[in-house]
Amino acid sequence: MRIIKGCFVVATVLAPMAGAASQETIGPTGIRTLIRDSAGIRIIENARPPEGSRLDWRLGPEPLVSIGRMAGEEPYLFHRVFGATMLSDGRIVIGDDGPKELRVFDRDGIHLETWGGQGEGPGEFVGGQLWGLAPLPGDSIIVLQYWFPELTVFGPDGELLRRFIPERSRWDYWGDRRSHLWPLAVSRNGLILAGQDDVYFDPGDVEVWDAGGELRGSLGAHPGRERTRRGDDDPGPPMFGRTVRQQSWGDLFIISTNHRYEIRAFALDGSLARIVRMELVLRAPSDAHVEAYIEDRLSRIPSDRADLRAERQRGMRSMPLAEHLPAFAAVRGDDALGHLWVYEYEAPGEEEPGTLITVFDPGGRVLGFFEIPEGMRIMEIGADYILARTENDLGVHSVQLWPLERGG
Repeated sequence: MRIIKGCFVVATVLAPMAGAASQETIGPTGIRTLIRDSAGIRIIENARPPEGSRLDWRLGPEPLVSIGRMAGEEPYLFHRVFGATMLSDGRIVIGDDGPKELRVFDRDGIHLETWGGQGEGPGEFVGGQLWGLAPLPGDSIIVLQYWFPELTVFGPDGELLRRFIPERSRWDYWGDRRSHLWPLAVSRNGLILAGQDDVYFDPGDVEVWDAGGELRGSLGAHPGRERTRRGDDDPGPPMFGRTVRQQSWGDLFIISTNHRYEIRAFALDGSLARIVRMELVLRAPSDAHVEAYIEDRLSRIPSDRADLRAERQRGMRSMPLAEHLPAFAAVRGDDALGHLWVYEYEAPGEEEPGTLITVFDPGGRVLGFFEIPEGMRIMEIGADYILARTENDLGVHSVQLWPLERGG
């Protein structure tokens, strides 16, 4: 681990690669891409879109519907929205972890019915945090839980279809739960990406299951989060250290660290099928970045907890620094048309209004930058809509349906 101040590291792509056939293309938005096939791996190397440019895609001027209120009837009051999806008939299903419910609304935002709930009855949830839901073929919905690795599948009318703990997520009472695999993402064709906790395992095993929890493919062992040794010999993460991004993308599965702008996608048989790169200047963290990082985290501690603030500040100032800032923040596959959305990283103290996303076509060619409003957390991307969670100044959640126009 090196500590570098005030220098720049340039990550160069589009350079010739020996022994690989290549084809240079100019995309519909005029951005240069070099495509190579090397040892069965498709490598797509993209120039970076011009700074300040925007893809000709548009969100509507306002949401078509917004579901969630500050006060009123219980179905419209959300505690912690963990997922949302639109069924083929236009119904919107929203998961709320507070009461552990799936609430169903029509396209106008009118509550129709509620599924699940907290308890031990059929279709109810006993324990564990509900953190994700995803549609399966046939309009059924799978619900993912954290720590208590039970998977629950509801039919399109709310009937409980099955509930189970995948064999690879099981543990004995005295075992270490962290050593087992946890669901990470669900592909559009109903396959589940699962892996060991990347905080504790470096490398960690990654697998693909079907919607019944049966093993469909092993993707091998992959790097976890970056960790280093502190002065007391306790392993911990460096500030701005490498993290892991694992998501589905069409028929492929992304397993990538964000220490450089490179997205690695694997096929079901575990082979590396595609590498998507984009030009980027990697920057070393500056003193200003460190101070902004510390201030942001201290601001989340109540002002009357001066002791805790002082303790946290000492801990953060003793953290080692990564060599450079992360290359990107997050990735997700387009739920409808197979595009790849990569969230750009905003350095502490340099945040801009809005969230900048780089969009790639289904083959990995960069299309351009797309911007969504600040604070919008995307739950689902449809062909012509986005379902997103928003949060007001009081922390109240709502779910909004936005029209999406994919220009060009």
